[in-house]
Amino acid sequence: MNKLPKEKRDRLILTCLAIAGVLGLLYTFVLGAQKDTLARLELQIAGTQDKLTKAERLAHSAPIVEANLARTKSLLEAEQQNMAPQGQYYYWFLQLLDNYRKKENLEPSFVVDLTQPEFIEAGLLPKFPYKAASFGVRLNGHFQEIGRFLADLENCYPYFRVQNIRIAPQSLAVRKSSGAAPGGETVEKLMIEVRVVTLIKPGTT
Repeated sequence: MNKLPKEKRDRLILTCLAIAGVLGLLYTFVLGAQKDTLARLELQIAGTQDKLTKAERLAHSAPIVEANLARTKSLLEAEQQNMAPQGQYYYWFLQLLDNYRKKENLEPSFVVDLTQPEFIEAGLLPKFPYKAASFGVRLNGHFQEIGRFLADLENCYPYFRVQNIRIAPQSLAVRKSSGAAPGGETVEKLMIEVRVVTLIKPGTT
């Protein structure tokens, strides 16, 4: 190359530089863009494969999901059987309360009064599908009897809530079973007013 004339040598050098510049531009703008495109495609392929794997897994588990759904639906329907039937709220709750009183071996006078239900919003969760019926109940008995009765009632019926308890004392003269003289001893009883709230099935009001 040293034997070439200076003018030809300069042209050759410029030509080489031009070719190198063109190759650099091609690499940067063509090959570089293709590499970026390939990288994006690889990411898309990986994402699609991941979605496909999840879809296949979900498709394979469809029978299990359907079985779980059917079982859950059956459990829900069974639980709803314990809720107030349509149009029979007062009679349903009166019978339930009286049967529970008998189960607890309490006197017939233990349940003094029961009001017609008031229908209210349960207010437990947003868009909660159940409403509630609120009954006013008056009970007459000893403190331990009433406390145990209300606590056991809530435990036995998980959809019941006892609210707004109002207590008033009253004295009753009773005769001892051991044969005390007429007039007997004075036994302190309580008159308690409560609200018992229970969930009702959707569409029953």
